[in-house]
Order: sequence, then structure tokens, then C-alpha cells
Amino acid sequence: MPMQTEQFKERINQIEQCVDEAQTCVQQSQASPELRQSVETLHQQARQIKQQMQATGGQQQQGGQQQQGGQGGQDQLQQAVNQLEQSADRAEQACRSAGNVDPKTQQAVQRAHNEISNLKKQIQMG
Repeated sequence: MPMQTEQFKERINQIEQCVDEAQTCVQQSQASPELRQSVETLHQQARQIKQQMQATGGQQQQGGQQQQGGQGGQDQLQQAVNQLEQSADRAEQACRSAGNVDPKTQQAVQRAHNEISNLKKQIQMG
């Protein structure tokens, strides 16, 4: 059974909160430009997915096209989550490359990455 839309929205909100926290930490610390950029990209992508969810969420409720439209939307969201995970991978790599990153920033980036990975696994399991 596919992941429910409300459940998905909750997870995206949670991811966005983690990414917001990572962005705040990066802005308050002496983070490398690479780390700043990767977290900013991650933040933008999380917001795009959230907006995409809000746009498609209402459409999936309408009429007999629900199944077909829902599957297309699901594929699109899965692709977006895959891209989000790749950005999270880059942010983690930037943390490691930067060397002296404060622990709070490292934890925030790691938490965001874990949330995204968990969501991706849930989507793949259907």
C-alpha cells in the first residue's frame, strides 16, 4: 500500500525543519562556502517538495483519475526525494571535507540526511 499523502506531508515537514536547523547552524558558524551552498540547495529542494505536495495533494482527491494521477505524482515525488537525498549526501560530504565544523552543524546535517533517507526507504517499500 502506498504511503498516505498526509503521512508524506508530515515527513516532508519534519525534513524541512531539520534542514532549516542545519541552515541556521551553518549561518551562525564559520562554515565553508561549499557547506553553506550544499545546505542552501538542500533547503530549496525541501521547500520545492513541500510546495509540490501542497499542489498535488488536492488534485489526487478528485474524480476517477485518482489512481493514474496519484501514481504519476508518486513517481515525481520519489524522483524529488532521490534528488533531495543526493543533496543531503553532498552536504554531509561538505561537512567531512571542511574538517573543523562545529558539532551542532554536523548533527543538524546528519539528522536531515537520516530523515530524507528514511523517507526514501519508506517510499521504495511502497
